[in-house]
Amino acid sequence: MTALLIKSLAIILITASLALTLGAHKSEYSFMLSLACGAVILLLVFDAVSPYIARLKTVFEKVSGAAQYFAVPVKALGIAYISEFAADTCRDFGQSALAAKAEFAGKCAIFILCVPPAISVLEAAFKVAGL
Repeated sequence: MTALLIKSLAIILITASLALTLGAHKSEYSFMLSLACGAVILLLVFDAVSPYIARLKTVFEKVSGAAQYFAVPVKALGIAYISEFAADTCRDFGQSALAAKAEFAGKCAIFILCVPPAISVLEAAFKVAGL
């Protein structure tokens, strides 16, 4: 994990230096460079985290019916990180209104993701209660 952090920070610092240099001459290239760096960092992190998620998934699959509930928080975490990345990128380029929309879209996506498991839990509770 330390190697991932060092590699990510090195890429980020180099990209920040290049983006500042480019920004003075060609701001559109600076924007594209920052987006590319963000995508590379996301891919590096997802690649590093995916074995741990797979291991947790196998543990949850051993318990009958629990695997479907494991996917929800993992997907919610992914949605939160991606929408935060989009919002931060918008803020970096002075688009605070778009940043707010990205955060709102992420929150709505997480809500939509959580509704089906919540309904199934409520239905099970009502069944047990005899309602």
